[in-house]
Amino acid sequence: MPVTKERKEELVTQLTEDLKKTQALIITDYRGLPVAELAKLRNQMRGMKTGLHVAKNTLIELALQRAGMPVPEDLLTGPTALVFCYSDIAGPAKTLNDFLKDKELKVKGAIMSGSVLRGAEAAALANLPSRDQLFSRLLGTINAPGTQVAGVVASGIRQVLYLLKARAEQLEKQGATA
Repeated sequence: MPVTKERKEELVTQLTEDLKKTQALIITDYRGLPVAELAKLRNQMRGMKTGLHVAKNTLIELALQRAGMPVPEDLLTGPTALVFCYSDIAGPAKTLNDFLKDKELKVKGAIMSGSVLRGAEAAALANLPSRDQLFSRLLGTINAPGTQVAGVVASGIRQVLYLLKARAEQLEKQGATA
């Protein structure tokens, strides 16, 4: 049964809204994947604040234009699935790459901050640290100088205590011999 013009307009509107909310859009091929496999991938990504949509390339082009994003026509060939990364980019990209590796499929490209990423650039998204990892690195960097200062102060105090302890032992030995 063909999709009506009204339904196509609804799909383009929904895609446009999703594109305006996303930080990164990963474009991938899903050729030969059964519906059950796509559902499995959707379930894996559900907890990552991300969305997976399959749409016709012409509708994707319209939605990208309406959202003011670049339209990479060379990436919109064949069956196309879109992964919307709303907060974290690395987690969904890594999950998608792992999933596609087993199926011998690959990521076509990505759109991030108005730039189109192709090939190795898009694949590099999967190697980025996750948002939580970046926050922990940042906190470690902020915390490091304070930890170092505390260590220096503690070592100075420790040296004074060792000196006092050595002097007390020396006085005890002198008192015992007298």
